[in-house]
Amino acid sequence: MHAPATKPKPEPATIVATVPHHDNSPLSALRDIAAASGMSPIQAVRDFANLAIGPGKVSFEDYVRLRLFDLAYWAGCDRRTVVGQRRNRALVVEVNYRHDWYGLVSDKIASTSYLAAYGLPTIPIAAIFAPRLKLGAAHILRSRADLERFLLRDDVYPLFGKPADGFQSLGSIALRKPHQDRGELETINGTFVRFEDFLDDVSRHYEGGYIFERFMPPHPDAARLYGERLGTTRIVTLCDADGPQIFRASWKIPSGQNTADNFWRSGNLLAKIDLESGAVEKVVSGTGFDTRLETHHPDTGAPLIGAAVPRWSDVKEVALEGARVMRHVPMLGWDLGSAAEGPVIVEMNETPDLFLNQFANARGVLEADFLAFMAEQERAAKAHEAWMKRQIAKL
Repeated sequence: MHAPATKPKPEPATIVATVPHHDNSPLSALRDIAAASGMSPIQAVRDFANLAIGPGKVSFEDYVRLRLFDLAYWAGCDRRTVVGQRRNRALVVEVNYRHDWYGLVSDKIASTSYLAAYGLPTIPIAAIFAPRLKLGAAHILRSRADLERFLLRDDVYPLFGKPADGFQSLGSIALRKPHQDRGELETINGTFVRFEDFLDDVSRHYEGGYIFERFMPPHPDAARLYGERLGTTRIVTLCDADGPQIFRASWKIPSGQNTADNFWRSGNLLAKIDLESGAVEKVVSGTGFDTRLETHHPDTGAPLIGAAVPRWSDVKEVALEGARVMRHVPMLGWDLGSAAEGPVIVEMNETPDLFLNQFANARGVLEADFLAFMAEQERAAKAHEAWMKRQIAKL
């Protein structure tokens, strides 16, 4: 007897819950590669195979998405230093050998509270939808009715909502204010969602928790570039015995109807910045065959080249201080927002996706300095394992 089939939950109607998937067949992609690069399809296959078996373990999807077939884009770079997604995940797990710290970093509420306890700038949490709890503080919303009452309060806006266990800003939304008479919520970008639809989406799809944070207005210099939304700088820090350092950085610039700045969202931009000054040197939109160089913001018309991340020296210092606090996780990815009141930590990630910084800078990560860092962490991991064994033996 077969068990009855269960219907999958419908996608939320008011918030983006999945990353778009682009399915290009290899044969079609090879034709496009040949047209874009001047290589024949056979040459393209050989070029890809050389990178696939190399230290970066580049997949064909990586090869296309990173535009590795374009030698002009990667001019001056040994493309064998570029890591694909599979190698990215493996090397981060190797470097961040203290897996007992992963739970803290991956839990948004725990990580925000931990960093704030050390005085680092984080975004205040206004409320948490947690329907599985029976007890809790006043800001814990334990039912759909609690959620409704909270969202009808004018004094809590503007808000930024996101799943407690989400990633890549999936399920997030920025809300300006409620329109109770119309039964709608107005978003920061001026669109409207039905109040009941949003209540349904959160209560049905995010039983594990949904966080409402205070919406942080951008620094005036940033607002002149891309409007009233919080763009972030993606900074990767490395921390060894000599202390933390900034390894790579890029600036995620929102555009169009996007409130979140994630580069996978159509229309958003990605900037290469000078690590000393924070000044923009290059801006791209799209990936792979859709990659375009940009000079001005498509919404505001503001020139992007030469613009700088507001308070860049402070942004770097926050990243370095965060890395000191989180020294047990030697390699971290930080999303730091350029808010009106100063730099703010939006998120940290124990398994940072290196795609952004490699693509923005047209530079791979497997260079001499990073390989030396990896070797040092391998030695540290062995020493830690030996210490753990000695402690266990004492029990």
